[in-house]
Order: sequence, then structure tokens, then C-alpha cells
Amino acid sequence: MRILVSGGWGFLARGLVLPLEVAGHAVRRFDVQEGDRTGDFIRGDVARLDDVRSAVKGCDALIVAHMAPRSPDAYATPEICFDINVRGTANLFFAAHEHGIRRAVLISSTATISGYPKPWRHDLPGDRPAGLYGLTKACQEQIARFAADSYGMAVAALRIGYVVDADRMRDKYGREVGERNEMDCDRRDVGEVARRWLEGDWRGFEIFPVMSTHEAMDSCDLRHTCQWLNWEPRYDFDRLPTPDPAKAAARRSAKSERTPS
Repeated sequence: MRILVSGGWGFLARGLVLPLEVAGHAVRRFDVQEGDRTGDFIRGDVARLDDVRSAVKGCDALIVAHMAPRSPDAYATPEICFDINVRGTANLFFAAHEHGIRRAVLISSTATISGYPKPWRHDLPGDRPAGLYGLTKACQEQIARFAADSYGMAVAALRIGYVVDADRMRDKYGREVGERNEMDCDRRDVGEVARRWLEGDWRGFEIFPVMSTHEAMDSCDLRHTCQWLNWEPRYDFDRLPTPDPAKAAARRSAKSERTPS
């Protein structure tokens, strides 16, 4: 398959594409920023429908992995984040339908359900989001479900945790990750789940939690993903120490003191 990956030069996508390429799939990166100019790449803006139509042409599948930048102003108001995350996602699914693409993966987030107490079921509706970021991801899930119901596409929404490069133990900001968190997930595990969905003979819309830790099996219903797609996380975080409860409580206390009432 030729698979279009939006946000193709982002931190997540640079690792996500590796299992796809190892399996022999051709990856086309679509991004507003230029990468290293190698491979199949189209520069464009997901918020511009004409750019998106050019990007999907000739592709067999779609992975929606773009995201508004995590700069301080991007999520301060709805303007930037909704334009990129929501309009961009609607454009991608619409153009994919126009070009006959039948398989897609949406990279969603656990931020769509953060208002629910744990343990989280995989099928919780994304109606208790955290902040504008979580709200835009919840809107993305509704667009993906619409594409499945109205366009007949097979769409998986991957509710991922905290994305880390498990080899370097660093996050997208280059910060070192020193403690294990049940929400940690490696980019390549996300890509492998996406590959298994795109290669399968599925129908409709499904939600899959994706983390790389054994703690998430029950607390985040990761077991559902493993059983449905015959998958197991490959990149664990067991070598990291568990958080110190006293230090965690101190951090929460300090945070609450800084937060205005």
C-alpha cells in the first residue's frame, strides 16, 4: 500500500512510519514543514483542501497524525488548534473519500476521556476531554466515525498515551524521561498497531488504546487492543524506576498552590 501520513515530519510520525516501511509499504509524508527531502514527500497545509487533495492522490490508505504545535498560543484560543486539528482532519477524510481510499487510522488521544475515572474502557465516548487539545481530538474522533458511517471507510482511532522514544528515553521536546508511567508509549508500537489495522479486513469504526506498558493492560484497557489485533507492545519501559509516591504528592501539592482558584 501507499500510505499517506499527515504531520509526516513530526516526532510521532518519524517513528510511526518505521513498522510500515519494514513491512514493505510505501509512505508518503504530508507536512507543512520540510524534512530531509528524501522519499515521497508533499509539502502542504492540512487546513487547505486543495493541498490535501493533491496529497491523497494515488494513495491507498491514510494515517491522520498531524497536530497543532504545542506552542503556548496554539491552544490558548480555538483559532489555531481547531483550524489544524479539526478542519485539517475533516479535509483529509473528505479528500480520501473523493479518491476512493477505504482504510484509515486516526491518531487520537486519551485526552478525549481524561474526565472519566480509571480504569478506562476502550469504548468510552470521547465526551470528557481535557482542555482545548482534548476537545479537538474528540472532534477528530467524531469526524472519523462519520467517515466510517457515511463513506463506508474502515477507520481505527488510536487513543495513545505519552509518546516517548524508548531507545533514548526522551519525549518530543527532547526531555529525558526518568520515571515509568503507565501511559508511556513508543512511536513504533503506535505504528505497528496502525499497520495491523490497515492490513486487516475490517469494517466500520473502532477505538484502540495504545500504550507500551503492562500497567496499561487493565487501567487503560490495552488488553482490548492486544486481543483484537493480535498484538503485544514491543518497546517496554520496565527499566525505568516507578515514581516515588512522596515526590509525586509533593508535585501535586505544589501545582495546586500555583493554580488560582
